[in-house]
Amino acid sequence: MPKQPGAYKRPWYDRIGGDDGATGPVLFYAILTLTPAFIGIGYLLARLLGVSGIGVIGVMLAVATIADIVVFTVAQHFARSGAKGFTRFTHPDGSTTPYQRQFSYQEALAAKGLVVEALASYEAEIVAAPGDVEAIVRTADLYLTHRTRPDRAVELLRMVQRAPAAPPEKVLYATHRLVDLYLGPLDDSGKALVELRRLIDNFPGSQAARFARDALAKLKREHHGTGPAD
Repeated sequence: MPKQPGAYKRPWYDRIGGDDGATGPVLFYAILTLTPAFIGIGYLLARLLGVSGIGVIGVMLAVATIADIVVFTVAQHFARSGAKGFTRFTHPDGSTTPYQRQFSYQEALAAKGLVVEALASYEAEIVAAPGDVEAIVRTADLYLTHRTRPDRAVELLRMVQRAPAAPPEKVLYATHRLVDLYLGPLDDSGKALVELRRLIDNFPGSQAARFARDALAKLKREHHGTGPAD
């Protein structure tokens, strides 16, 4: 593409640092400032080495040139690295954020009332990726929401509890849902007590554990005639 007449051309020292337009001038003026010091160091080195005459000037120029190149290379590296880090901060590209799978297809099926098809699709996802905790949780939720196959929901929630890569919040959620299942459609207070105790043991000191202690004490009083839990 031909240059337009009168188009501004950035100076060479304004282009060496990249596209930010600031790194190049900073490096250029930093080298100008440091070069006299490097020349002085070269003079002292020449005297220490016993160099005399024109050799002193050669040593001075060599030391200054090498030092300038080193400073330029190191400074440019850090400048570009810093610019990339700042760019990732101001314009994140998602490379440092864990990918969260979306299940828009299954959600669309469920929204249309095609629950059986949505559940079948979710189950296929679980078979394809057995460690996908999000898929397991969503499938269990759909079973519970539409009150179909609570036994399968229990299996799925237990899979979440046993999954090595399951985040703590997902394990906590699965345990809560199991308690709801056992106190609701499955009507098994004994297993609900077990899940409440599991929640207390696995998440001690949390607000969820405090609520679980209260629920545990209430269940024991209602079904076993005992006092508050320890």
